[in-house]
Amino acid sequence: MRNTDTTATSGTNLFALGQDRLNWLQARQQVLAGNIANADTPDYTPKDVSPFEAALSQFEITPTATQPQHIGSSASVTHVQDVETEQSLDGNEVSLDQQMEQVADVSDQQHLAVNIYGKYMSMFQTVLGK
Repeated sequence: MRNTDTTATSGTNLFALGQDRLNWLQARQQVLAGNIANADTPDYTPKDVSPFEAALSQFEITPTATQPQHIGSSASVTHVQDVETEQSLDGNEVSLDQQMEQVADVSDQQHLAVNIYGKYMSMFQTVLGK
């Protein structure tokens, strides 16, 4: 019989990963809301949270790349998008259009994470016959 207590240390705990993702999305949503709230504050610079990929390093996952464009492939080039910010007369660098796009993206990611969690739970319920 397999010991299930070691799931978090020996494999991928999808429930913990989902919880971490939702916590990160919540933190990002709060930071973006702060950026929008300070859109008229003189000399305010928009903020963001560190990428979620740092949280994935705790899991022992090594993706296999079959094409150079795959994520994690050593042959692929990391693309960093420069955010063009225009400074207003009062020195503020918040672009409401960019912030609203990011808020919508976070909302979509939250819906996706919740839907995946729900599907994962329904698979357990199917296996358990409930």
